[in-house]
Parts: sequence; structure tokens; C-alpha cells
Amino acid sequence: MGEDQFNSAPPPIRQSEEAAEKPRWDQREADLLIGKCVLAGVTYLASDGETVLSQLQYHGKITKAEPRVGFTIECEGASAGKTMVLPPDLRAFQVAGKGQYRLRSTGEVVNDPDMLTTWSVVQPSKS
Repeated sequence: MGEDQFNSAPPPIRQSEEAAEKPRWDQREADLLIGKCVLAGVTYLASDGETVLSQLQYHGKITKAEPRVGFTIECEGASAGKTMVLPPDLRAFQVAGKGQYRLRSTGEVVNDPDMLTTWSVVQPSKS
């Protein structure tokens, strides 16, 4: 799988079966993220869970926070017009430090995002 496969649209990101422990959901806390600018980094791994296939970054506004669906992000910049959905896990978000963040995958500069989040997507093994 090459990087081109992942460039057409931000994929839906699902929690792995290993993360069977359901994260705590607090709708009031989740609602506080709506409207925030988030910088999301996604690492795509081969089925061995270690080999990096690609690393992409997206940024945009969180528009929805739903306990069964997750966080919907309307992408901006190079991915403008696309929607990304992240799992409903509040633990994955952290407050971003002030400053400029250069996205390695696109070269864009994002100024003072509100939140940061990173995810790993493991390719299913071919059985």
C-alpha cells in the first residue's frame, strides 16, 4: 500500500479491538471541543503494527461530538471540503501549545490550533 491510497480522503478511523476498554464519555466535555481547531496526525501501519506505510496530517474544525460516532472534523487547507471522523475517545485530545505547526505531509503551516490528536491505523492482516 502506497501513500497515494490514503491521499484521496481522510479515512474514518476506528478503534482497534485491542482498545476494547470503552473510553469514558462525557458529553459536556465533548461539546466543549465543538468549534475548536484541531491538528490531527495519522500514522498508517502495516499489519505487523510496526512498519510505517505513511504519515498524514489534517487540520480543521470539530463540528460534531457524538458518543457512538465520534468527532466529526471539517477539514481545511489541502484537505478542504473533506470530512474526517475520529473515534469517541476524549483521551486522545490535548491542548496545543501556541505557535506555528508545519504539516510534514503538505507543507502547510497551521497557526495556534486549539487541540492536537494523533492516531495509528493498522492495516488488517491478510488471512
